[in-house]
Amino acid sequence: MGERSRGRALGLKAAVGGLVALGVLGAVFAPSALGASSGASEPVVASQSKAAVGVVGAGGAAGASGVAVPGTGSMAVAPRIAATSSADWNVAAATKFWTTARLDSATPVGGSSAAVRSGRAAVAGKAPQAVTANMAYSYHFAGTPTTGVIFYRSTGDLTTHYCTASVVNSAHGNMIVMAAHCNPGSWMAYVPDYKHGLSAAKQPYGIWPVTKVFKDAHFTSSYGAPSDYDYAFAQVANNAQGKTVQSVTGGNWLTRTSSYYLYVTVLGYPKITADSADSAIRCTPKVRTSKLAGYRQMVTYCTGFYGGTSGGPWITYFNGKSGWIVGLTGGEDAGGPNSWTSYSPIFDDRIFSLFSYAQAH
Repeated sequence: MGERSRGRALGLKAAVGGLVALGVLGAVFAPSALGASSGASEPVVASQSKAAVGVVGAGGAAGASGVAVPGTGSMAVAPRIAATSSADWNVAAATKFWTTARLDSATPVGGSSAAVRSGRAAVAGKAPQAVTANMAYSYHFAGTPTTGVIFYRSTGDLTTHYCTASVVNSAHGNMIVMAAHCNPGSWMAYVPDYKHGLSAAKQPYGIWPVTKVFKDAHFTSSYGAPSDYDYAFAQVANNAQGKTVQSVTGGNWLTRTSSYYLYVTVLGYPKITADSADSAIRCTPKVRTSKLAGYRQMVTYCTGFYGGTSGGPWITYFNGKSGWIVGLTGGEDAGGPNSWTSYSPIFDDRIFSLFSYAQAH
């Protein structure tokens, strides 16, 4: 999907090549001391109960399934810094590089074929999953400053690529969250509330160079158990006025997933080759989630989530600008087997441990 591009091995190979060839330092650090998160870093949201966030009411599917609240988990393997940008990658450089043409031509790694969109199901020769009776339908909207698009450049054909990301409230105001399978590449930048047809200099909230990307070391594949860790945090540089992205756009509260059964608003930016509008979509109001069997992941059914939507936030209490982010499009099959089936890893101690590490480094 959002990348949501399927063709993961090729995408990763190209991204790693870009890191070496174009001045981005590919580095993996294994800190010697990092315990499981105590939860101290979790934002305190007013006086509302975390256990009540968006949860399906009594008598709903959660109770019937016997699996309502995800486990807290642990952090057996230290997080890693997946990529660090070169010293000369700043706002001025990003604004100069990301012209209107480059922004508008961006496509996810892996291309736009039907096989790529249908992901692992196509590779395995399986028929795509049928549209379900509880299908929801996405629609375009004006966008929100707390959600935008990640752009970066690969080697070889030097095409640009993108996925979706969102700002999370953090200690230093410089943090965004995205899917781990959105492989970092050189000249990587975040454009909040992205608008088609505008250069980086004219985007409503500017362009923000990505300086570091942090992933859980458990994430090694978009398939199987490692896909439960398909989330990453990235630090972005301040703008030319010295302001943080959070101070300019606001942010979402990173919140533990209280249940596999929630009502959420799902946001994303589909690739232009699948959706010519090249603008934000939302699935709302209150799309129902359920548990993806065999995984620590949620699933929801909503049309229109093509490549480009990976990393898009799943939000409870969305007020039109921000809310409590309890998931993101990612996980098995790089976010789902087709454009109407989307997955999200749950947010528990694992992601908060990574978040704490990212804020400290």
